[in-house]
Amino acid sequence: MFASSSGNQGQRALAILQLNDGKKLPVSVKLGLTGKLAETLNNAETFLDVIAGGGQQLFINKRTVDKVEISDPPQAKLNQQRRAADKAVFDAHAVLGVERGASHEQVRAAWASLAKSYHPDRFANLDLPQEMKDYAAAMQARINMAYQQLSS
Repeated sequence: MFASSSGNQGQRALAILQLNDGKKLPVSVKLGLTGKLAETLNNAETFLDVIAGGGQQLFINKRTVDKVEISDPPQAKLNQQRRAADKAVFDAHAVLGVERGASHEQVRAAWASLAKSYHPDRFANLDLPQEMKDYAAAMQARINMAYQQLSS
């Protein structure tokens, strides 16, 4: 009944599943051969193969799902280009989450923590949609740009 997901690196769709108990779960749903979410939800298989936010793979019984919302990821590349072009909008302090006047050590610690969180190696072994990988790469570039701006 449970097929190995390692052999087929199929397409995925970002969605928010609302379960019968009211809990909302943001996930990446593995799509079937057609690549359409609606057909994956309506096929004869009992379980959905999903990856939750923490990277753990789950198999969710379709009967436990009340509602599915398609989730549109932020257009990270487009936003990154806009912010890089308009320095007045780009607030390096807000990106790193430090107060104005923070010491170099505080800035570096904030940068190191965020850079580690969004580093591409952290997501290398996960079967994530390309949009999520692009978002992480754009965030990494944004974090690095903020650090460069504050450390110079």
